[in-house]
Amino acid sequence: MKYLSIIKYILLVVSAILVVLGAATFVEGEESVTLNMMLVWALVMVLLTIALVIIMPLFAVFQNPKSATRSLIGLGVLVVVLLVSYALASDEPIRLASGKMMDDSFELKFSDTALYATYIAFIGVILSILFGEVYKLIKK
Repeated sequence: MKYLSIIKYILLVVSAILVVLGAATFVEGEESVTLNMMLVWALVMVLLTIALVIIMPLFAVFQNPKSATRSLIGLGVLVVVLLVSYALASDEPIRLASGKMMDDSFELKFSDTALYATYIAFIGVILSILFGEVYKLIKK
């Protein structure tokens, strides 16, 4: 884990360089190579984050088996939220403001799932803040 800070700074520097290059080479109406690199880098970062969210609880199991239950409970809650979000999502075609129909089933289902997961996470954060404040008042 001593290399974690070095990896963190390398990822931060690469991201900053790509943002600066993207801003410097942006030409309206043209798709640049830098923009494509930024999109690929964003995809790499998202996939890396997803992999770490799955892998890090497994490291916790081997390092401290007693605290592993909390990590696994958190991972389980994440899976449940994603499954509920997927169940609520719709792939019904929609008409855009331009008059075109958006009918790609995967895009529609994925975007609905992401929106519902965000809404559920936001509600969870608000409820945990409220619960924490009420708990502090009762504890005194």
